[in-house]
Amino acid sequence: MDRDIVIRRVSRPQAAALMRLCDRQMAELPHAPGRRVGGVLELMEALFEPPLRAWAWMAERGGEPIGHAFATVGFSMIERAYYFNLESLFVPANERPSGVAVALLAEARRMAETLGCVDLRWQVPLAQGSGEIALPGHAGAAAMVQYVFPTLQDLPHD
Repeated sequence: MDRDIVIRRVSRPQAAALMRLCDRQMAELPHAPGRRVGGVLELMEALFEPPLRAWAWMAERGGEPIGHAFATVGFSMIERAYYFNLESLFVPANERPSGVAVALLAEARRMAETLGCVDLRWQVPLAQGSGEIALPGHAGAAAMVQYVFPTLQDLPHD
C-alpha cells in the first residue's frame, strides 16, 4: 500500500466527505429498483450519538478521501453472539487496484475484535445482471454473497 495513505476513523468534521464518497459509490453501482436514500441526520446519530450503532473509516491520500468502510453490529440467534457487519467497503475505480481496501478491511476487523464480535461479515451483491429474486412484493431484492472473516485476534501471530 502507498505510504502516503492514512486510514482514520471518521469524525464529525469528516462526515460531509464521507457522504460525498457514498454518493460516488452510488454513482458507480448499477441502479437498484426500490433503493431508498436516508438523510444525514440518521448517519450522524448512528456514528456519533450514544449508544453508537455504526462505525466508519476513511482512507486519505494527501488529505483527500479515496475510500471508506462502514460497519454495524448484528446479532446471530444461531450463534447467540454479536458479529460485525461490514455494510460498505468502497474504493473508487480510479484508485484500484491498491492496498486501500485491504487496509480498510483490517480496520473493520480490528473493531470487530475490540467489540468482542465473533467475526466480521460482508455481504456483496452478485455480479451486475445476476438473477434478482422474484418474490411478490419484493421487487429489487438482490442475490448476495456473504464473506465471513475471523477477527484479527483469531489469526496466528508471528
